[in-house]
Amino acid sequence: MVQIDRLNTALVGLDLYTVAERHQSGLVDAIKEQIQSWKSNAYFVSASVHQSLDGVRVFTYSQWQPKFDHRSLQRPVVFGEFFPPDSLQLEVSASKSRTAEVEISAGDRITHLAEFRMMPANQPEMVKRTTIELDRAMNNTPGLISATFHRSLDGTRMFNYGQWESKEAFEAILQQPGFNPDKPYWEGLARNEFHLYNVVHVVSAS
Repeated sequence: MVQIDRLNTALVGLDLYTVAERHQSGLVDAIKEQIQSWKSNAYFVSASVHQSLDGVRVFTYSQWQPKFDHRSLQRPVVFGEFFPPDSLQLEVSASKSRTAEVEISAGDRITHLAEFRMMPANQPEMVKRTTIELDRAMNNTPGLISATFHRSLDGTRMFNYGQWESKEAFEAILQQPGFNPDKPYWEGLARNEFHLYNVVHVVSAS
């Protein structure tokens, strides 16, 4: 189990992979090997691996001391068998949780990763809007455990890392005004794509 650093004393590294369903488990094994090498890095804080319910996506959520760019590290040779990841640096912009900390642990909990793509000029407004909508979601959505918004340092994206008790709980929020894809709160600011995942591996430096 690891905790999301909501105070930004660590920097988030997000690596997004697409993969053929038959190769998803092989990619997860390759990432585990990569994380094992990360543990010897003095700037490493934690990492968690998530595989999508649809079988064709994997992402790694890692945390590093803030002056370090994990993208500078050499990738293991085995990664030559897979498409390279979309790799970004993020910081937390807003977070709410029903517990004192936002904890990442392997198990049956559902993780929802929503990606918002935007022009850099729109990111400040998206930060404001997501902060407002975060309060509304937490106050009106049974089954939502936590939601943590991140902004990319290059200004082009935001991500919501949400934790849910079940897939059904997540699907219910899509019926709420503002979260319904037909007229969402991000309309006019960003394009959105989301997927559901399970956490399959967690490692910390300690």
